[in-house]
Amino acid sequence: MNFAAIAIVTCLWAQQPAEGEQNEPHLRPIHKAPAADFEDEPADAHAQPARHVDNPQQPALHTNEEPAQHAPRREHQPPAEPEAERGDAEPARPRIRPPDLLIEALETLRGGAVTGTPLSLQSALAGTTERAQQLKIAQAYWRLCLAQADYNWLRNDRDLLASYTQAHTDQPALLSARASARANMRDAQLAVSQAQDELSDLMPRRGEQAPPLASDRPHVGDYNTQYETIFASQAPAPRLRLVHRTLPVRRKAIEAHAAAILAGLDAVESSGEEFKQHGSGLVTLLSALDQLRRERQAFLNNVRAYNQEIAEYAFAVAPPGTNGATLVSMLIKTSRPARNGPNRSGYRGFNSARASLASRDLQDEIPVEQTALYAANDDVGLYQALLQVESPQRVQKLGNLLHWDRNLPPDSGNGATLAECLRSVDASRRLGLIRAYWRARERAARYQALVDQVEQLSALPVIAIEKRARPELGVRLQAARRAARAATYDAHAQLLAAEFELTQAAGRRLDEPWLVPSTAPQSGRYIVDVSRRATTPARYWGERVRLEHEKLEERADALIRADVDRAQLVSEARAAQTPPPGAGQNDTPAALDVLLSAIERQNAETMAFLHDLTEYNVAIAHYVLVAWPDPLPSDELVRKLVVPRSTRRDT
Repeated sequence: MNFAAIAIVTCLWAQQPAEGEQNEPHLRPIHKAPAADFEDEPADAHAQPARHVDNPQQPALHTNEEPAQHAPRREHQPPAEPEAERGDAEPARPRIRPPDLLIEALETLRGGAVTGTPLSLQSALAGTTERAQQLKIAQAYWRLCLAQADYNWLRNDRDLLASYTQAHTDQPALLSARASARANMRDAQLAVSQAQDELSDLMPRRGEQAPPLASDRPHVGDYNTQYETIFASQAPAPRLRLVHRTLPVRRKAIEAHAAAILAGLDAVESSGEEFKQHGSGLVTLLSALDQLRRERQAFLNNVRAYNQEIAEYAFAVAPPGTNGATLVSMLIKTSRPARNGPNRSGYRGFNSARASLASRDLQDEIPVEQTALYAANDDVGLYQALLQVESPQRVQKLGNLLHWDRNLPPDSGNGATLAECLRSVDASRRLGLIRAYWRARERAARYQALVDQVEQLSALPVIAIEKRARPELGVRLQAARRAARAATYDAHAQLLAAEFELTQAAGRRLDEPWLVPSTAPQSGRYIVDVSRRATTPARYWGERVRLEHEKLEERADALIRADVDRAQLVSEARAAQTPPPGAGQNDTPAALDVLLSAIERQNAETMAFLHDLTEYNVAIAHYVLVAWPDPLPSDELVRKLVVPRSTRRDT
């Protein structure tokens, strides 16, 4: 069979996962964390570079598909939840799937300020046969579609807040939240208008017609690329390799964010009813609404990226001359099933949520492997000992801990040192490679920091007494856990993209394991050579290096103290036998809300520190390359960039 025939046939299929398969991120079990090492000695120069045991694995394609019906895709029914999570006393309830969420989001346009003429994807593509233009149109179509969904959901946020707080409109915090909800909705309305204009500009035949509105729903089921079959006899374009690796991760992210949305709706409904009936728990309600909004946007972002990448892949493998109907059938299911989706009031009644809490064990329903950094029974801050260390060394110790590879995803590639990567490129490409190297290193650290956050949330049944007193807090905790779990999938996709870019920048083959940096970035203070600051660029970058490290010192202090605060709050919650007086009354935050806020703050400070550490190392690279304009041997260049430290610790 020739390439064109294979491309047409194989891209028409999307498959369902195996029975009972769980879309959970794999957390590699490792040994207990060693004590923090405060020695500031360079790693052994002769040590072997860190290598990850696992080779990259191509995403598994599930094989229990139905007989061929020439359907372009299948909308996947997620596996049922374990009995232990539902509880024996809880009645079975229908599963809400990602397609149901999209139906809810896209079929509530009536009564809103967004107007236009419905337009199918096939009609949008009909005006051109040029493949690059068709791809632009398809991607713009999905931008419009998901902008519509975002607008509708933000309208729903506004209405939910109004319905639960209509009897308490005299509180300044509530009035501010209502105004913010209205402003968010207007922002989304403007985004829809902009997306309509962008799509219209790509379709010149529309002329003076009314602005378009996307009428087709995007695909959210598994997508089988049949990569090995299509490219059995020829190499794919580099970008298609990344799309093939990323699509299964995005699919899992969609499922995880959908679960987080449902948990978020439960949290809003339960805390909203509590506030509506008793006027207490405003902070809990507003926090639940904020989290629901973030999860809905993360869900839509993943759906948009998923469908844009599917279009990129399908249009690349479809042969020239493929008609519009066939192209669309490679992207979405064109026949729409009857709606059996959720109701518009929040998918599940408040009483059902209460019954669920009454019968459910409040332990985390998703088991998490313990990583090397976080000990669930330890109330001492992870970095508390660093408060006794002077600031320059404090930054270095913190940077080394955060860049310790303890829980990378199983499809991570081979570890490569900075020196190894630099040896394979010429002088003109060194700066680009160094940037790609430190970006990939940051992505690896971010992923592992998010896994740490999942574990911190899994250690919070310590406030079970308060949850029994206020059941709505238990739903809020579950929503936070699911949101954190979903974020690890987003970070996984970003790590894959960074590995791809690094492998390309290093000139390595993309059909071999991609590269993961195994050299930790320079986090200690960098001493600029004054004799090398004769030129203006050298002076600029030398000063930039100094300022970047000063900022890092402040970031480190903020992160360490946020960690200490979080640990102290956990310790106090464990010690408390009853909720503190006034907890949850009026606008007083509940202990759980304070804990969740502290964990979120620590995570935000962690991400800011990792970003600034990358910028610090890029500034060092700029300085070295302008201060020593004559190309240095790669090993000597590395010695001027960083004190070599491996990201792997075996003791």
